[in-house]
Amino acid sequence: MVSTMTETAATSTEVMDRVVAGICTALESVLEREVSDLGPQTKLSDVGLDSTGVLELLMQLEETLGVEFDAENLEMSHFESVGSLAQFVTAEMAA
Repeated sequence: MVSTMTETAATSTEVMDRVVAGICTALESVLEREVSDLGPQTKLSDVGLDSTGVLELLMQLEETLGVEFDAENLEMSHFESVGSLAQFVTAEMAA
């Protein structure tokens, strides 16, 4: 039982890491510039992401990560930081 829980935690961490990396890559593409020190704590507003950029970012994430977002599930709080967006994307992938 412990082995299964450890494997599940490792898998969850791997998925989250992959999602964070995908968000960082897509964010730099949308902003058309390299952003230093991107990580889960990075606030999206601090890197210059606006409402148009949010839409572009979501489209790129759908393509890159193979997930479709339901607009009814989107909330502004999901776009507070790379980490909050990663949690939302990960939950959408699991749904």
